[in-house]
Amino acid sequence: MPPEHTSYQPTGPALVRASTDPGDLGPGPSADLIGPAAPAREGLAWLANRWTRPDVRDAISMASPGLAARVSQLLTPRAAEATAAAVRRAVLATASYLLRWQRRTTPFGLFAAVTTATVGPAAATIGDRHRAAARVDGEWLTHVVDSLESRPDLQRRLTVVADSARFVRDGRVIVAARPLPGQRSPGPPRETSTTNNRAVRLALAHAARPIHFPQLAARIADEIPHAAPATIGAMLHGLVGGGFLITSLRPPMTATDGLAHVIDVLDAAGAAELSAVAPILDRLKAIGELIARHNALADSREAARTRAAAIRAMATLAPDAEHQLAVDLRLDAKISIPSRVLDEVALAAELLLRLTTQPFGSVAWLDYHARFRDRYGPGALVPVRDLVADSGLGYPTGFLGAPRARPAWRMLTERDVRLAALIQKATLDGTDEIRLTDADVDALTVGNHATAVPPCRLELGFAVYAASAEKVDRGAYELRITAAPRTPTSMVGRFAYLLDPAEQAQIAASYAHHASDADPTHPVQLSFPPRRTHNQNVTRVGTLLPDVLSLSEHPDGPTVTVDDLAVTADAEQMYLVHWPTGRRVVPHIPHALDTTVQTPPLARFLAEVADARSVVFGPLDHGAAARNLPYLPRIRYGRIILSPARWLLAGTDLASGDPRGDEPAAGRWETSLAAWRQQWRVPDRVVACHGELRLPLDLGRPLDRALLRARLIRAGRLELREDAPPDGYGWTAGRPAEFLTSMTLTTVPKRTPPVTAPPGDTFRPGASTIVHARLVGNPARTDQLLTAHLPKLVDNLIGLGLRRWWFRRHRDTIRVEADQHLSLFLRFSEPGAYGPAAAILAEFANGLAAQSLPAELVLAAYHQHPARYGHGPALLAAEKVFAADTAAAIAQLRTADLAGIPAQALAAASMARLAAAFASRPHPGYRALLACLREATEPAERTLTDLARRLADPAGDHQSLRALPGGDAVADTWQIRDLAVRAYHDCLLPQRDPGSVLRTLLHEHHMRAVGVDPDFERRTNHAARAAAMRCLAQAGPR
Repeated sequence: MPPEHTSYQPTGPALVRASTDPGDLGPGPSADLIGPAAPAREGLAWLANRWTRPDVRDAISMASPGLAARVSQLLTPRAAEATAAAVRRAVLATASYLLRWQRRTTPFGLFAAVTTATVGPAAATIGDRHRAAARVDGEWLTHVVDSLESRPDLQRRLTVVADSARFVRDGRVIVAARPLPGQRSPGPPRETSTTNNRAVRLALAHAARPIHFPQLAARIADEIPHAAPATIGAMLHGLVGGGFLITSLRPPMTATDGLAHVIDVLDAAGAAELSAVAPILDRLKAIGELIARHNALADSREAARTRAAAIRAMATLAPDAEHQLAVDLRLDAKISIPSRVLDEVALAAELLLRLTTQPFGSVAWLDYHARFRDRYGPGALVPVRDLVADSGLGYPTGFLGAPRARPAWRMLTERDVRLAALIQKATLDGTDEIRLTDADVDALTVGNHATAVPPCRLELGFAVYAASAEKVDRGAYELRITAAPRTPTSMVGRFAYLLDPAEQAQIAASYAHHASDADPTHPVQLSFPPRRTHNQNVTRVGTLLPDVLSLSEHPDGPTVTVDDLAVTADAEQMYLVHWPTGRRVVPHIPHALDTTVQTPPLARFLAEVADARSVVFGPLDHGAAARNLPYLPRIRYGRIILSPARWLLAGTDLASGDPRGDEPAAGRWETSLAAWRQQWRVPDRVVACHGELRLPLDLGRPLDRALLRARLIRAGRLELREDAPPDGYGWTAGRPAEFLTSMTLTTVPKRTPPVTAPPGDTFRPGASTIVHARLVGNPARTDQLLTAHLPKLVDNLIGLGLRRWWFRRHRDTIRVEADQHLSLFLRFSEPGAYGPAAAILAEFANGLAAQSLPAELVLAAYHQHPARYGHGPALLAAEKVFAADTAAAIAQLRTADLAGIPAQALAAASMARLAAAFASRPHPGYRALLACLREATEPAERTLTDLARRLADPAGDHQSLRALPGGDAVADTWQIRDLAVRAYHDCLLPQRDPGSVLRTLLHEHHMRAVGVDPDFERRTNHAARAAAMRCLAQAGPR
């Protein structure tokens, strides 16, 4: 059941986002101005009327300079030449922006603004003296910096730093190609490369930290004295031009004022002394003064005139830039919300976490974690560069440039089926919503949340719907979740620069909440340039945390670098670790830029890996069975609307009616839309969604239906979500307003990285002392191969110097459709045995094929896991345990078959015996088993546990076991394994606590003796614990 006291508490200020609608924009164009036969003259008259308002003209010019230019052109004396279609398009576009101004709360230019709310009785007073804060547009600034940076005389006066996100591959240095100014979409990843020769290596090594250009050239000259200075200079200029070296002229994303940064750098470089640069510097300073004056103005009209002057001056410096300024507004408002509302928001966050479909991380990260443990082993500390390189694991599935494409399959879970049933019932009953009960929440909870790791910090956007402030105070309101950003990102940080210093400090404190003396986690701010230059307006956030992890930037202070970072993992979690201190690092992205396409993949990787196995927080997921249904009802819990009603509308759902066609066609479309709305019970007030675009509509109005029709033609399919009720914003005087709050855990769980070690050696096929052969095929034949065929193969290999052998079964529990295989490991005395052994394996596989048994043979690399098993003599001793355990598992399988008993029972007894041997005495070994399997069990059948107890009983030299057919052989293999396990224990003792390896040895025995099935293994563990308890009881107190 949802807890009475939630695990989260609001931290930092509650951000308010509200429309700046002046309130007198009036209705949009009438129906006769937007129809296919609309006359141009009337449309132009409507545009001219709207364009007489400076506030309208200014707001639309800031949002879409192209539309503003088009409207201005239509309103010139030559407007008579404009076609009716062109006028109609301009009317619809202008009307769309005005509707957005009236109805949307998302900050965008002059249409919406932000402020902070206080906690107290509900109240909202909103004025019209909003304060505009202008900054230069990221694309405009990139044009200016590109132009300045291309001047060699200026370059020589700057400091440079090597791109920290670079990679070396196939003899070349690789960096991400810089985004092209004007790009609408970043597209697929593009790279720039250069030969990794000695001079380049020296340049990048010496520029690991910012260094003056002449100093860098001098250091290279010292180490390559035969190189001419001109040659060195040309190389460095080329490295700057290609993005391998980044100059101080390019402001990092932690520089809130990018223009001020550029001016400061030019001043420090003495750019005024350069005849070609000095005039540009003067113009930049003049622009900076205009922007500073604008940001200090309280009068909106004077601010608009100052903005216009700045835009004109900026356009002459970078005429190709579409936008010159980016403007944010601080809302003129005093708003307070009751604490009970924030308590309910915390409950909503808890509910979304309970209802997540991914309580232990996304499928991509589950797969990556499993592959990390398989390749490197738990505890291996792998440098980030090595891990994401093509020679490592690369990026997780679905990342840009990942070696694995996004999986096409979608797993249907029991949770999805239950929710789909609730949706279908509501649809058939004709009800508009699903009211979740505590029982429903329990039924829709995936996995055991007691073992899940919740995010330490999250954000939640919400709207409070009530007709009056008094109703809010009485609790007569609805609370609708409007945003649930992924936990590495933030919607709050983007606007921190608009807030007071105290409020900024509160936001910063929320990011560092999980760091404490008990858990010395290292929170860092992740700063990087986006893959599209215009998005710098979103990513340019001031420094909120003391430590910054900077990628592909020239930092403005000390930073954590990629070379300081490594990744490790244990059985449950992955960790990002700071090499120099050993502390766990948690990066935060202080903005909400899309991480899938707009963010560089390395930045996304670093942001996600630290909490890769935490509960995935986000909007309510309707599940694989329902997410593409044409209609989903509203889902609520009490007053909390977790998900609004939603409809999918495709152009093919309605009769053909191109708005560019004739009136009869448009009429058919209107009739078809009305019928569709009646069939699916679609209300008047909806929000049309396509990608990131949102437009609130009132389908009872012809203008709004025309806008819907136009958008549907462009998109092909739209999502319609129900909007706020008509009186929902009554308590904010009818003005749309939403809130955004940060929340942190009241109690932060301690997450300490495991004991780590460097990755082990890799034995590759061809000439190594370990042969790793995989037999791929039907797992139902594995026991038969192990008991009847592999021993014969081993006999044929003895003459080649085979020292020992062992096996593992492999089943991918994440990608369940993947082939299963049996891995066979053969340790030889000399690497020269590899070739002859491979030939014998091939002959063995041919023999299996002739008998219709699995015979697909693959020779693979073998990766040692010293972090898991120990190093040096301990690792060799571990191999002897693997070999002895293999012999025991095969003997157990034969006996289980001959005696007709479950292999599980023998495995459980064997695990108890193994634990007893892996300790100084049996008694502490049994207790160690009880402790390490305590949380990894589920009840097994009584007959299984009783049998396991009998077989584990050491009385009479395992009399009960030896009474079984083949029981003597099992008992003998256990004795031999005891010797190997004790020797391994003694080798491991000087390196670490042997108890840390026991869980692995028990798991691997189950995998050998029974198979790879987590549910099955938990029941075997239960029986093993029962067997250990019986042995403890018989041994008496110690």
